[in-house]
Formats: sequence, structure tokens, C-alpha cells
Amino acid sequence: MNSEIHLHTPEGVRDLYGEQYEKKKKVEDAVSCVLLNEGYKAVATPTLEYSDVFSSDIGTTPSKELYRFYDGDGNTLVLRPDFTPSIARCAAKYFMDEKDPLRLCYSGNAFSNTSSLQGKLKEVTQTGAELINDSSVKADGEMIALCINALKAAGIENIKITVGNADYYRGICNEAGLSKAVEHKLRDLIAQKNIYAAENYLDEQGVKDKDKLLGVTEFFGNSVVLKNALSGASNERSKKALERLLGLDEELNKLGLDHYITYDLSMLSKYDYYTGVIFRAYTYGIGEPIAKGGRYDNLLSFFGKDAPAIGFCVVIDDLLSALDYQETDTNDKDKRYLTFALGKGRLAGKIMEMLEKNGITCEEMKDKDTRKLIFVNEEHKLKFFLAKGPDVPTYVEYGAADIGVVGKDTILEENRDVFEVLDLGFGKCRMCVCGPHEAGELLKHRERIRVATKYPVIAKDYFYNVKHQTVDIIKLNGSVELGPIVELSDVIVDIVETGSTLRENGLEVLEEIMPLSARMIVNPVSMQMESERIKKIISDLRSLTE
Repeated sequence: MNSEIHLHTPEGVRDLYGEQYEKKKKVEDAVSCVLLNEGYKAVATPTLEYSDVFSSDIGTTPSKELYRFYDGDGNTLVLRPDFTPSIARCAAKYFMDEKDPLRLCYSGNAFSNTSSLQGKLKEVTQTGAELINDSSVKADGEMIALCINALKAAGIENIKITVGNADYYRGICNEAGLSKAVEHKLRDLIAQKNIYAAENYLDEQGVKDKDKLLGVTEFFGNSVVLKNALSGASNERSKKALERLLGLDEELNKLGLDHYITYDLSMLSKYDYYTGVIFRAYTYGIGEPIAKGGRYDNLLSFFGKDAPAIGFCVVIDDLLSALDYQETDTNDKDKRYLTFALGKGRLAGKIMEMLEKNGITCEEMKDKDTRKLIFVNEEHKLKFFLAKGPDVPTYVEYGAADIGVVGKDTILEENRDVFEVLDLGFGKCRMCVCGPHEAGELLKHRERIRVATKYPVIAKDYFYNVKHQTVDIIKLNGSVELGPIVELSDVIVDIVETGSTLRENGLEVLEEIMPLSARMIVNPVSMQMESERIKKIISDLRSLTE
């Protein structure tokens, strides 16, 4: 055998055979069967599409996440990252003159060129449905009901559907006069529940009327939150979005589905083609939604057919993970533990002090000789474990922990998909550019310089996107102050508390990048599935920081 031949698959893709394959096929068929039985006609679109089907003008998958190729004529092709634009193109091609409601369903593989070492599949199977030529609120209700029934048919229990409306946020952004660039950046911060960064960003942009923009994160719960939001809405676009959600709520009540539903006006999608109602399905055992959907009334017009539409897709691979968890989960569903991942050292001690002030203790953690890894508070059904700082966001993103406490620097450097919900107010310090005094001139004139740091992601973002300066970044793991001293680098990017180590070595703070402190982060699924318990913990801790 040729030793150069790879028997293993590339990162992010896998072989399936035997029992694994059979289980996946069974689940995929169960979901598809529900769609077909409801009158949705199966279609298949090609794995390869022209890149303009997923262009930035359409508002689909970010360019960096696409697999790109060139055909023999020089046309740019991509591996399909998302079915909705493909189905829209197909519907416009074959059903251009169709006016009656058009129900289509599909099942196939989609591809995402995500970064390495994320532990996530780059090829997943998606099964979904699209309802075209129907703009009614009844169609919205039909699609959410179909999603619930499909998940139940696959064997999923404890389903939670969170519903929002993209037009509510766009209405308040238009009212505030935000540019598209500012709107998109703010959207990302609000979607992460990072109210503190959002507020700072608006201050940087000189936006004065921030209350409504930041207040969207407060509207989370049952239909009462929609009525409260409507009473304060002052633009027609946002009002219509809220009225639409209230109409949908009535429709879902008629269908007997209200116990599955939560509303969240800060739930926003990275896909700009969504124009109205958006929704996601959550369950235990997987750190992200198992189904996503929404209304995209303008998307088909890019392909020449002016028609409203709404759809959703189920990620079969995530569904399988949730089913595996469901089979092995022995927790009493009414007494489920919430798990905290705490950064080792001072952060862990400080957050436990704060929790004790709110009546939550964990005596096991006070035993310095213990070799336990997991600590339990049975009264409040809480678990705690200690981890290295950079690992905390990873545990939280994947749902191994519901809540994490870690420094803001680690959150930025790890760039995980978590909600940043609270500035805990301790562990305050600064991320700075430091070096010898004369290096300040290199910063002023944007000279090409070498930067040593433990935080290459933060350093790269600051120099490239804030200063617009070309730099060579050198990753170090130890005492980065040595960089300029031994002439490995011109400057360093590092955390500064008192600055005494810098002064003792002839270095100084040249520029401040950002203030830092300890933050609480939450897994997005946990926030939906255990919202009341987590919101109470956040509220109790917030009272100690104000």
C-alpha cells in the first residue's frame, strides 16, 4: 500500500457505515416523511452552485465560509452552504408563473468552510421545507408547527421554539439612522447578548439615542413582552413586526403549540435575506439550535420571481447528537443541574464569594486537598468545575457547561459562540500595546513592526481593523515582556494591571486597546431551555455589581 495515501478523511467530514448510517437514515427519513405527508413536494438542487447564488448582495453565507472552485470556463463555483438560496433559485426557474402556494421540501448535504480545531462538522445533512407564494401569518404558524412535528417524529423531547422578527430590529436601526455597517456590527453584538460591548460600540459611533437599540435584549419571554415592546414602539416597521408576532401568537395558540414557544426580539440571524419572522428550535444535549427558519419575502426577487416565502431546515447531524444525549440522560427533567465552568485562580474564588452572598454555596470547593473535578450543590441543583481560562468558552459553547466565568480577553481571543451576559466588575485590567518609549514613533507613523503577544487574535484585530497598520505577529506563551528586550519584537500586546513589571524592564504602555474584566457567559441553548433559572442568577449577580 502507498504510505502517502490518506486513509482518514479531511477534518470536519466523516465516513458513516453500519449502525451509525442506519440510525442517521432512519432519522432523516422520519423528518422527510412528515414533510411529504403534509403535501410538500421533494426537490433536489445541485451540490455545486454559481457563487452569485450566495453573494453578499443576497445576504447569505459570509464569503470566508464558502468552499470556492473554478470550472473550465473560469466561472466561480461554490459547494452549497445553505439550501434556501438554492431552493429560491430553483423555484424561480421552474415555477416562475405559479401563483398558488408552493410547498417544497429537500434533504441533502451542505458545506461550511469553518476554521480548524473547532470540533464541528464541515459537511452536514439538512432536511427542510419551504412555503412559497404565501405571505399570511397562517403560513408562519404552519411552518413552525411543521418543524415541531418533524422533530417529535424523529424522537426529540423537550422542544423549545424561540421566535423573533428581523424587521423589529431593522425598524429601530432605521429610526436611529444607523448605516448598514453599524447595523451589522451591532446586530452581532446584540445576538450575543453582549449589551456592554454594544453600548461601547454605539458610543464610539456617536449614537445618542441608544435605549431602544440596547433594549431589545430585555424583550424575552411570552407574548406579554411583545405587548410591552409594542407600547413603546415609535416607528411603523417595528410596530408591524410586533403586530405580526402577536398575530402569530394567536395562530400558535389555536394550534395548541403555545407551550413550545418563547419570544426573543434580540434573536437575529447572520443571514440578511430574512425579512420577518425568524425562529429556532432548541433541545437538551446539543450546544446550538437543531433547526432554524424564517421568512424571506425578498429573496426570490434576486432570481426574477417576486414572491413571499418562509422555510426551515433541520440539521440531521445535530439532531442525532441530541437523540444520543436523550438516550443516556438520567437526570430528572424537573431537577436538571446547571453547570458552571470557572476559570482557575482568583476569578473562581471571587465569583463563589458573589454567589454566597446570594445564598449559593459549595463547601466541597473549599477543601484545598480534594482531588475532585466536579463539585455539586444539591440544594440548588448546581455543578461547578475549574478549568484553564482559554478552555472555559469552549466548554460553554459546546454545552458541557451552561454558564462560564472568564476574563474578557479570553472571550475575545477564543471567539466562541456564547452569550456574554454580565460584566462582573472584578478582575479589572487593560489590554495594551507596550514597549520601549522610542517604539511609540513606529505606532504613530504606522511603520511595519513586529508584535509579540499571547493574544494574536486581539492583536491582529487591533492593528488591522483599528489602526490599519501592517504588522508581523509573533505568538509567545511565556513572559512576553522579553520580546522587545531581546529584540525579538518592537512591541508587545499584553494585559496590564499595575504596570510595575513593565517599568522594571524599561517598558511602558504606548496605547490602550481596551479595558478588561471578568464576564459571565452562557450557552445559547441553555439560555433558551433554562431561561428562568439562568435569568435569576444573572439578576442576583447584577444586583451586586450595580
